[in-house]
Amino acid sequence: MAGTKEPVRGWTGEMSFLLAEAPAHVAKTCYEYDNTITSFFFTKKCIEQTKNFKLRSNDVFIITYPKTGTTWAQQIMMLVQVEADLSFFEGKHISKLVPFLECPDVPDAGAYKTVAEINTAPTCVEAADAMPTDTPRILKTHVVQRWLPVGLKDDPQAKVVYVARNPKDTAVSYYHFCLLIKDLPNYTSWDEFFEEFLANRVPGGSWFDHTLDWWKLRNHSNVLFLTYEDMKQDSRKAVVQIAEFMGKSLPEDIIDRIVDASSFKFMKKNKSTNPDIAYEKEMDTTNKKTFMRKGIVGDWKNYFSEDQNRRFDQLYQEKMAGSGLELRFE
Repeated sequence: MAGTKEPVRGWTGEMSFLLAEAPAHVAKTCYEYDNTITSFFFTKKCIEQTKNFKLRSNDVFIITYPKTGTTWAQQIMMLVQVEADLSFFEGKHISKLVPFLECPDVPDAGAYKTVAEINTAPTCVEAADAMPTDTPRILKTHVVQRWLPVGLKDDPQAKVVYVARNPKDTAVSYYHFCLLIKDLPNYTSWDEFFEEFLANRVPGGSWFDHTLDWWKLRNHSNVLFLTYEDMKQDSRKAVVQIAEFMGKSLPEDIIDRIVDASSFKFMKKNKSTNPDIAYEKEMDTTNKKTFMRKGIVGDWKNYFSEDQNRRFDQLYQEKMAGSGLELRFE
C-alpha cells in the first residue's frame, strides 16, 4: 500500500510492521508480538505459558507497567507473608522468591546467549507450578491484561495488587532502565525514547492501556489498586493496606519493621533485595547506572522540555478523560 512502511525483521527473524516505525536499533533486542513490542527475553513460549497459567485461589499477584514500583511492592508483600522475619531472606534473593511469569527461569544472569537457548530454557511459569501448595504464591508480571490467564482478566479469581505511577516519572525511569539492561533497546537519547513512549512503541506497549485496564477493576474484591505517589507519601498506610488485602492482621511493631525493611535506603543496600545483585550480568555498568536509581516523585521535570510537557499533557488529557483516575506528578 502506498505510504505504508515496509516491515522489518526483528530479533526472531519475523516480519514486523510496528518495529518498522521504531528506531532501527530496537529490532536488535525486540520483536513484535500481538501488536506490542516485546524484549526477546520475554519469549513467545513464556508469554503463551503465562496466558495458560493455572491459578490457585490463594495466589497473590503484583501486576505493574515497567518501572512503577514493582520491586518495592513485592518486597512489602514478601515481608507481610513472613511477618517481617528477615532471617527468611538470608542467602536468598527476592527475584527468585517471586517468579516473574513471562521470563525464562534464569539460573545465572546472562546464562542464555542464543535464540535457541532462550526459547528452550526452563520458564518461571514452570518454576511457579512447582512451588508448594501450602503457602500462597506471590507472583509478578508486567504483561498486558489480554495476555493474562482467563482467571485474572475481567473477574480476577486470585488477588491482584496493581501499582500505578504517574507516566512522566515512569517514562524517565524506564528510559534509564533501558540504558542499564542489555536485553532492552539502548535508546540514543531521552528525546528518542520520549517519542517512542508517546507512540506506544516502547517494550510493553501503552502505559495508558495497561493502567486504565486495571483502574476499571479497582472496585473488584480481589484487586487492590495503589499509586506509587501515595505509597511514597505514606508508606506505612500502604503496608497496612497490602497486609489487610493479603488477609494478615499484623501488630504495630511488625508493621514498623516492614516499613523500615521496604524503604528505598534499606532495599538498595541489602543483598537480598537490590536487583543490581541478581541482574548484574544483564546490566551495562559502564555508565554507572543502577536498577534502583532515585525512587522519587517529580524527577520528570529534569528531562521534559517545555514542548514535550505540552504534548504529553495534551495526550494525557485525551487518554484519561472520564476515567476518574487522578495521579500526582510532584
